[in-house]
Amino acid sequence: MKAALSFSIIFILFFTTGCIEFTDIFDAINAASLTRRQQSAKKLPAVKIDEPPIIDGQLNDAAWQNAPQGTDFTDRSAGGAPAEDQSTIMMVYTDEAIYFAGYFFDSEPGGIVARQVEDQIRPFGEDWISFTIDPFHTHQFGDRTFFMVNPLGSKFVSHPPPFADPAEISDMWEAAASIVDDGWIVEMEIPWKMLNYPETTEPIDIGINVDRGHHRTGANTWWSKVGFVEDDRADGHWIGVLPPPKLPILQDD
Repeated sequence: MKAALSFSIIFILFFTTGCIEFTDIFDAINAASLTRRQQSAKKLPAVKIDEPPIIDGQLNDAAWQNAPQGTDFTDRSAGGAPAEDQSTIMMVYTDEAIYFAGYFFDSEPGGIVARQVEDQIRPFGEDWISFTIDPFHTHQFGDRTFFMVNPLGSKFVSHPPPFADPAEISDMWEAAASIVDDGWIVEMEIPWKMLNYPETTEPIDIGINVDRGHHRTGANTWWSKVGFVEDDRADGHWIGVLPPPKLPILQDD
């Protein structure tokens, strides 16, 4: 009601004064919408560990026992309503790598679809999850790296330039998955050396998000809300990360 009233007032001012341009109106509306999304963006505190988990599609490693959890996924296609089948994500890191894990609940696990067994082929037309990381926290699509995995552990990475051969990049990170009684599990190991990130001696915040493709229901659910239209500026935040001393990033010869 308040939004509708504000919109009406803007148009009244426009037609009575002629001082407000349509572009100004829409810029104001977009800015207000973005502010609301950014304020609702989720945060996950960074935790550095000494002993990394084994990447086997199980969550029984000590590293995951006290790892911060991201929950409350929302369904973009349902206007941001809570997802019917929820997901839980976790992240930790060392000086060598970032470790991601997810538990993707499914009320009908017999309906989980997983076909793709080759890496570097997008696993669409089946169940999948995508973890995105934006090390410079720019909230720009072109600065994000996408890591996709299906319930068989097949993986796909999309890396911003400068980049190496896709096959070489694919071999650099690890993923494993397992289908369980109430859903499926994913683990990833992403070496820092395959990412471009800020040189810093102080903790920083890094942009992250996770979305899930649920084949049986057709739902596309997200950890940090993005609205009906995907907006990278509403990604979540990984708070207080201290990356290792920077190494040269991969480049084509």
